[in-house]
Amino acid sequence: MNHKTGTQQVNLLSVEFMTFQSIRMETVIPFEMDDFSLEADGQQVDFFIEGREQADGLFKQTLQLDQAIELERCYEIILPDQERIRVLPNRIVRTPAFDQKYRYEGPLGLVFEENAISLRVWSPLADRIECLRYDQDETVIEVQELIRYKQGVHCLDVPREWENSFYRYRVTTYEGIHEVVDPYAKAVSVNGRFGVLLDVEHEIRRHFPKRQARPFLIKPTDAVIYEAHIRDFTKDCSSGSAYPGQYFGMTEAGTLSPEGRTTGIDYLLELGVTHLQLLPVHFFTTTEEISRLPYNWGYDPVQWFALTGNYASNPMDPKVRILEYAAMIERLHEAGLRITFDVVMNHVYIREQSALEHLVPGYYFRYELDGTVANGTGVGNDTASERFMMRRMIVDCLSYFAGVFRVDAFRFDLMGIHDIETMNHVRTALDAIDPTILVYGEGWDLATPLPRRQKATSAVASQMPGIGHFNDVFRDALKGSTFNEHDRGFVSGDGWREGEVRNGMAGSVTLTGQTTGRFPEPTYSINYVEAHDNHTLYDKLELARPDISESDRLRMSRLAQTIVFLSAGIPFLHAGQEFGRTKQGVENSYNSPDSINRMDWTLRDRHAKMVDYLKNILQIRRMHGGFRLHRANQVQELFHFLPMQPGVIAYEVEAVHSYDAWQRTLVVHNVTSETIEIALDHPRWNVHVHGDEASVTPVEKGVSRITVLPLSTTIATC
Repeated sequence: MNHKTGTQQVNLLSVEFMTFQSIRMETVIPFEMDDFSLEADGQQVDFFIEGREQADGLFKQTLQLDQAIELERCYEIILPDQERIRVLPNRIVRTPAFDQKYRYEGPLGLVFEENAISLRVWSPLADRIECLRYDQDETVIEVQELIRYKQGVHCLDVPREWENSFYRYRVTTYEGIHEVVDPYAKAVSVNGRFGVLLDVEHEIRRHFPKRQARPFLIKPTDAVIYEAHIRDFTKDCSSGSAYPGQYFGMTEAGTLSPEGRTTGIDYLLELGVTHLQLLPVHFFTTTEEISRLPYNWGYDPVQWFALTGNYASNPMDPKVRILEYAAMIERLHEAGLRITFDVVMNHVYIREQSALEHLVPGYYFRYELDGTVANGTGVGNDTASERFMMRRMIVDCLSYFAGVFRVDAFRFDLMGIHDIETMNHVRTALDAIDPTILVYGEGWDLATPLPRRQKATSAVASQMPGIGHFNDVFRDALKGSTFNEHDRGFVSGDGWREGEVRNGMAGSVTLTGQTTGRFPEPTYSINYVEAHDNHTLYDKLELARPDISESDRLRMSRLAQTIVFLSAGIPFLHAGQEFGRTKQGVENSYNSPDSINRMDWTLRDRHAKMVDYLKNILQIRRMHGGFRLHRANQVQELFHFLPMQPGVIAYEVEAVHSYDAWQRTLVVHNVTSETIEIALDHPRWNVHVHGDEASVTPVEKGVSRITVLPLSTTIATC
């Protein structure tokens, strides 16, 4: 932008608000006050030049205004030739003052009243917002402008006759005019092209007038979490499902493997899990909903309140995905299983196309000091949970799914992107609905421009009461680093990891002189050895130990899982790990075809003995409270390591109650290639686990000595 002042030519490079009473101008040479003016909606605004600085051949001038600005007005610099340059609010939206002034706590989205539907959307920067109503053929049939109120909320009441119509907002800001889908839309059309004026809460009440109670859960350590992808779980013909890849397939009873063993929900109940964690069901965009191609896990969210139609029997009908998801939860509850929702609110698929970015440019996302978009997630953007309306959206979304759909647990993807205060707000909101709802996530310390002291990472778990963290240290200690496919863990030959394994076994709490705790309580520790990310345990062991037999690798796999299941904390399984699931060596299968991601239930037949063994280990955990201790002081009082040779970890767990059937339980894990013999202190011990056998009833009675075979666990009780 070239302009003359006197005999000199001046380049105005940028002009933006820094605060509600200051503007920063960047020029090639300094402007004087007489060289330009400032107007708001055509009215003169008084100011003075407070300071100038020069760097790298540029002049930065700060204009101080006499009064605070109102962002609903258009502020412009008027140059000598009458060209108008708009003052941009890029940075001001990221200030605490903006949050304080425009924070809005009233209803957002759709509010259904007796004779009207109230539409509410928040956008302090919008010059204008219009609601476009579409018919089923996606043709505009009506346009109405929303009215702006305080705190930047825009509202419109429309007649109930609009119900079931498609709608979008046409929003005008300084960045231009864009059509967007309501970010609070709870129902969307196929492929999320439009929001739908649908009363979701009413539809669920109408179809499910008597809701199933949440399955009983006393404390977090009673939980056993099983992670599955809806499509993977039933897509392969070996699942026996009549609804492959659909919501209905998750609760279909009576399905069998090729050799006649249970699959599907019957298998989960037989295995003994309590929580079914499903990969994302937020609406995501990389899989087209009619063809259901290409395959994708769904970690590319677009609409957080709306469900994907990829797993619905009819994605063309906006109601179907909602009612089938609700029906799935009802049937899971009826069967005694709780459900976990995978929360992916740390980023959006494409920020530049996001409704949030078009409604309030620059607000919902985090930026580096140089003004570039933060990318701690590694996928192009980080949401700014520390800002009031982003935090509110996260809490609103989870409260909606917990209250309306009766979701029982929430797993946070890349939780370390979020801030501590947001996670504590989440916990408080869910406690008000049901305090038995679990909250846990990936507390990784990621490179996002948020002060470390504010990040919701595992290192500061104690500042987030009631929130669990995936114990990646325990995971890598058991099987080897996830970032080095050839690295070995404790079960696969690296004896140096024994100390870290001991820590994990004790729930990662401090036992004086024995362990160094990561967490204040065992309930904070989500113990796992495999998840949807990275190699499966089977593939990892094949890469790290190509020198051993298949049978030894399976023993290592079984031993690693047994250690997890019997450790203090909350055990977590990835679907199929218990029967040696493989992804053919693919490390990150987020967009791999079904041939890689499917659950091959023939492996459930081939490794049926391992499944039965691990099923019995979980039953032993369930029957003995000593494996489900939920307080650090309980672990410190009742859990004792015993001195053993390298490669062998033994511990004794005392009974929680005097009336428990097992007053003392001895667990010995042996990762060596030698058989270990241990003399006991009296001849009245019973053996429940030995070699390939695991049983809640003794496999041996009245013994005074036990043997522990190579790559195995022995459990004795008295």
